[in-house]
Amino acid sequence: MINKIIISLAAIGAISFGIYSYQQSAPLGNIKDQLEHATYLYDQKSAIANYELTDHDGNVFTPDSIRGAWTFWFFGFTHCPDICPITMGTLTASVNNLKSKYNIEDEIKIIFVSVDPERDNIEALKTYVTAFSEHAVGVTAPDEQLAPFLKNMGIIAVKQDNDGQLANYLVDHSSSIFLIAPDTGISAYFGTPHEVDNIVQDFLTIKKFY
Repeated sequence: MINKIIISLAAIGAISFGIYSYQQSAPLGNIKDQLEHATYLYDQKSAIANYELTDHDGNVFTPDSIRGAWTFWFFGFTHCPDICPITMGTLTASVNNLKSKYNIEDEIKIIFVSVDPERDNIEALKTYVTAFSEHAVGVTAPDEQLAPFLKNMGIIAVKQDNDGQLANYLVDHSSSIFLIAPDTGISAYFGTPHEVDNIVQDFLTIKKFY
């Protein structure tokens, strides 16, 4: 009788352990159904296009510069009157939230790519991005290097002539945010409108699946 009880308890234990093990190893489900706003891209195994840019400290900036870190990429220009500063402020608040509220220890950076290399030199970029966040990096390149990179990323940037006032021109540009994983794979992009809570929650979901 005792042996039967021991066998029964062992069987129950084995079944319980099996259920627990399955729960720990089971797929997390469909990530796309769990995202608030972002469009998930990582399952397409897309690597960010190769590039060689220059950061706001004058250093060469390549895919190796972001390897090992999560990076939010936004394309704009320092003379932008509204969309760019608002988006940079949103990204700054998102990263600060992830660091302080959720205690994310992974390195997270904001990469601001200038689509206006004519005016956005290294000094201008450094002044601009450091005013927003210690986690922000400004990058740029001459047109001949920048144009193919923008094309590969699907970014459109068109200079306005401002009725001939070329010194004060604006640049119409894409406003999406890209999230690049630590292995430099493109994880997701965020279309407008950009909201801190959505970015934070979607980042946490994507990180869980990474």
